[in-house]
Amino acid sequence: MMLRASGLICVALLGAVLVHASNVLDLTKTTAFDAVVGKEVGALVEYFAPWCGHCKNLAPEYEKVADSFASKSNKVVIGKVDADSNRELGSRAGVKGFPTILFYPAQSTDPVEYRGARTAEAIADFVTQQSKVRSKMAPSEPSAVVEVTADDFDAIVMDPKKDVLVEFYAPWCGYCKKLAPIYESMAQVFRRDSNCVVAKIDMDNEDNAAVRKRFQIKSFPTLLFFPAGSDDKWPRPYIKERTEEDFIAFMNEKCFTFRNKDGTLGSLAGRLPSLDGLASRFYHAAADARDTLVQDAKRFAGELTEKEMSPAKDEAARYYLRVMERASRDGLEYVKRESERISKIIAKHTAGTTQLAGEKLDQLQRKANVLSAFLNKRIADSIDRAVKSAEAEKAQQTAAETHEEL
Repeated sequence: MMLRASGLICVALLGAVLVHASNVLDLTKTTAFDAVVGKEVGALVEYFAPWCGHCKNLAPEYEKVADSFASKSNKVVIGKVDADSNRELGSRAGVKGFPTILFYPAQSTDPVEYRGARTAEAIADFVTQQSKVRSKMAPSEPSAVVEVTADDFDAIVMDPKKDVLVEFYAPWCGYCKKLAPIYESMAQVFRRDSNCVVAKIDMDNEDNAAVRKRFQIKSFPTLLFFPAGSDDKWPRPYIKERTEEDFIAFMNEKCFTFRNKDGTLGSLAGRLPSLDGLASRFYHAAADARDTLVQDAKRFAGELTEKEMSPAKDEAARYYLRVMERASRDGLEYVKRESERISKIIAKHTAGTTQLAGEKLDQLQRKANVLSAFLNKRIADSIDRAVKSAEAEKAQQTAAETHEEL
């Protein structure tokens, strides 16, 4: 019986190649379907309709899946059923919309529905998970865009510690397809910033209908930004140009990241303008004035924590304080010595003589930036000039008021 079933599969496969020049096995005829599905090998079956736009968009991706398993056709079958032509098969599978993709395990007619992204890579991964058969699909670089669903939307997007940009898209949407490579490239820039998330959610998936209704999504793509710092996190619409440069500038502003287009950090990363001034004045001040500046820095850091929930800014403020406390204990030479040490490590990485993990490199670059603010006397001089100017202006105003009284 098994030999006969194998023979039928081979004949069906040969017919599909000759007629369609495709590795997708046409199982529209009930006899072909019953000869393959539920037999000794697993089968992935797409139920489609010729008039279905989503099915037409899926077709080239589905062909890639079939091609990637073509050499393993004795272990897993990739097939399709025109359920508009053979409605009995569609009804038997409980198909209610197109395309519907079901995987039938070996010796079973009880399928597992595929609900993931309609890409060749994602579908091939699903087949491998279900059948334990590896495809020949070339591995692709993992996406930096986080795909969320109704099940994990609140856990990721509504996390009060995370700044999240969400694209509400539909797989068939032409504008979404045009945006996809730009959105992915931008997401790669921020891939190491765990609290700066670039996400997307498929609005064509009925499982996500509640999210669509919740945020009243009526067109695609819709881009909403969910800021950190509050529990309600009601979104703000993204209204800037949809270029990579504008996306990066927007996320840098919101996430306090200062990323360059290549993903490296700029010279302002990890720095806080108000603490830059205190840091420079601390380093260049007389010894008896430093304790006051440290207290001013601690007060500012405390106010920052109370005012906004930003892990990046909190971490930055803490580093300024650590440097001040260490310099107060070990002497100002510590600042220059530490700056030189970190700069050498970064230089070796840049030259390729050592290799640092991306997160470690970012950490060192932020520290180097802060230490440069301590050492930069121009910042202290600029603040001193501003203070003197303000004092002089106040003195003139006081003198003028006194003159008027006389």
